[in-house]
Amino acid sequence: MQICQKCNVKIRGRKECCPLCQGRLKEVEGDENPSFPTLEKRKISNITFLKMCTFLFIASEIIFGAINIMTKGEFSFIGPVMLGILVGWIDVLATMYLRNNLIKVITFEVIVAIVVDYYIDVKTGFHAWSINWMIPMTLIGLAIATNVIAWVLKLRLDEYILYIVLDFIMSLIQIIFIRNGMNSFPWPAVASIITYMIIIAALVIFRFRDLKNASEKMFNI
Repeated sequence: MQICQKCNVKIRGRKECCPLCQGRLKEVEGDENPSFPTLEKRKISNITFLKMCTFLFIASEIIFGAINIMTKGEFSFIGPVMLGILVGWIDVLATMYLRNNLIKVITFEVIVAIVVDYYIDVKTGFHAWSINWMIPMTLIGLAIATNVIAWVLKLRLDEYILYIVLDFIMSLIQIIFIRNGMNSFPWPAVASIITYMIIIAALVIFRFRDLKNASEKMFNI
């Protein structure tokens, strides 16, 4: 490292004279700092990541759409693939927007999955696999995931009770499919409804005070 004794400054790099007084420089011991500071590599911002995902989504849809048009719909799997890509892009948007609320993200993704699977079931001849198995099993899994996340994150009841109620309402909608005969094997659907009824009963019996406080906060009572 070099130093100018007249100006009493340290000089970065290798210079023949002091850039201030043009005087002679003295060599001294010590670590030599780089002439320019080392800049950290810039991380990808959320906006850039979103733009990349959107570009890949649009490019994929264009490619598969063109293949579907050129083959005159010969490949039946192209439609579900394009729908799956759309769902994936929506999931990315939801995860980025709702990233601070894990239960909200999971609930949103379950709703999207239910709608998409029911749509695919209808478009492929409606074999009722979505109503008989997928929807009830997904709702049971959602009930377990919601309560586990709430327990692990130590959430207050008012922070997730709204999602429990929403999930319970979605489970009750399955009664419509059972009554009109669309659900040919109702046991999984009944099991999901019973699961949520037990959860609601447990909240009322064991956490009535917390439930009351949560209701007062939600409705500003």
